[in-house]
Amino acid sequence: MIYQILSLLIWGSSFIAAKYTYEMLDAALMVEARLLIAALMVLPSCYRHFGKIPRREWKPLLCIAFINYVVVLLLQFIGLKYTSAASAITMVGLEPLLVVFVGHFVFNDKAKIYHWICGAAAFAGIGMMVLGGAEEGGAVDWFGCLLILLAGFGFAGVIRPSQQMIARIGAPAFTSASMAAAAVLCLPFSLVLAQSYEVHWSWGGVLSVLYLGVGCSWLAYLLWNKGMNKVPANVSGLLISLEPVVGVIMAVWILGEHLSAVSALGVFIVIASTFVAGWLSNRGKNA
Repeated sequence: MIYQILSLLIWGSSFIAAKYTYEMLDAALMVEARLLIAALMVLPSCYRHFGKIPRREWKPLLCIAFINYVVVLLLQFIGLKYTSAASAITMVGLEPLLVVFVGHFVFNDKAKIYHWICGAAAFAGIGMMVLGGAEEGGAVDWFGCLLILLAGFGFAGVIRPSQQMIARIGAPAFTSASMAAAAVLCLPFSLVLAQSYEVHWSWGGVLSVLYLGVGCSWLAYLLWNKGMNKVPANVSGLLISLEPVVGVIMAVWILGEHLSAVSALGVFIVIASTFVAGWLSNRGKNA
């Protein structure tokens, strides 16, 4: 579990770093650059693992890579353009409950009554956050939040298939192959979705892209996938409740974002709902 906690702490800073890259290049191009850097990091290990992956595993692996990296990251970081980092990271905090609900309807992993109650409270908190807006440091935009919510559904949909594939082919092979494939799969979508191809070079932008590629992509996913071997999918999803806590604190501290009182209350309700759901889930398993 420590591997996934470390990866979540790194991911909690990703939206902060991304805000600095937007002054240099378009969000869609930034996602491609991030994935390309991560692909270069795993390239040496690809030679060791590609030949060991059974042919029947490649189709589901490419599907998982496309959803987990291309769809999720493009939706998240295009959505981030329109809304504040604090609101964006709060939307990511809803993912633990989305994992449970997708499991209920798609994978026959039935949700408990407290999941539904916490989910209703979390969605109410999101409504308060969007309606309350931000006092300074960027607006809270419903469209940006919607894109990030859709990304959450994509993540929730692949977490169980990812865990199953890691059990079959191993975390190192899965991580290297999926990251290398994602850089190729993302390229046409980044080119089509980019609103501008201009690059305004800056040290802050370059360092942020490198951090997103090396830290938030290669290292964080390596740690996350390593932890997937031993942590159940529901627990992995519920651990994500740690991510918005770190992200919101960093958004306020580094970017100077300040939500209105109503929005701040909404953020608290979302985070508290995921914590309560996780606590009750663990308590039920240990009973």
